[in-house]
Amino acid sequence: MPFESSTTAPLLSALLTGDRSLLSAEVKSVFRESGASHLLALSGLHMGILYMIFDKLTVPLGKSPSARMIRYVLIVFAAFFFTLMSGASPSLVRAFLFISINETLRILRRPRKASRVLCLALLIQLAVDPSAIGSIGFQLSYLAMAGIVLLYPIMERWYPESPGILPKIWKTAALSISCQAFTAPLVWIRFHTFPRHFIITNLLAIPVTTLLMGSAVICITAWGAGIHWDFLIKTTDGLCRLLIYILEIISSM
Repeated sequence: MPFESSTTAPLLSALLTGDRSLLSAEVKSVFRESGASHLLALSGLHMGILYMIFDKLTVPLGKSPSARMIRYVLIVFAAFFFTLMSGASPSLVRAFLFISINETLRILRRPRKASRVLCLALLIQLAVDPSAIGSIGFQLSYLAMAGIVLLYPIMERWYPESPGILPKIWKTAALSISCQAFTAPLVWIRFHTFPRHFIITNLLAIPVTTLLMGSAVICITAWGAGIHWDFLIKTTDGLCRLLIYILEIISSM
C-alpha cells in the first residue's frame, strides 16, 4: 500500500499480526524506552480494541433475536480468526475466551460478572493447556485483567461523575494504574525494570493506537476489495506518524 512513511507498513504489521521483524531498531527502541513495548506484543489490549471495532460495525444489524445471534457469531468468529492468525499466544487465548464467554452469557441473557468470567476463562485455558501457566504472557495477561476486574471499579468511583473530559482522563489513568499495580511486581522480578512514564504513555498512546487500528482495519479491508481511498491511507499514515512522535517525546523525557 502506498504509505508515505516507511515505518507505517511495518508498524501496522506489528500491531495487527504481531510480526515485528520489519520494524527498524530505532522504532523498537522508541517503544521500549517510552514504556510502550506492550503495544507491539499482541495481547488482550489489541483483542479488546478489535472487539470494540467489530461490536460497533455490527450495530446496524439491529437488536432483534436473530440480529443478536448473527452479531454473536460474527464477533466470536472474528475473535477466533484473529487469535489463530496471530499465533494464539496465551494472552490472546485468554482474551478470546473472555470475549466468547462474555458474549455467550449476553446472548443467553445471563448475569455477566467479570470476575467469574475471568475465572472460567482461566479454568478452561489451563484445562486445555496446563503448561501455559509458565508463560510470562499468560501470567501478565491474567494479572492485568485481575487488576481491571478488582481494582479499577474501586478507583473509578474516586472521581465524581461529571460532564467533560476530566472523568474520561481519570478512567483511562485508573485503568492504567490498575493494570500496573498487579503486573509491576512480576515485571520487576522477571526483568528488573519498571516503566516510569506508564501513565503518560497510556493516556496518550492508547487512544491513538485505538484510532490507528480502527483506521488500519477499514483501510486494509477496502484496499483488499479494490477500493483505494487516498484520504483513508493518508489518515492511517498520519496516525502512525503521530504515535511514533508521541513516543519519541516520552522516551526523551
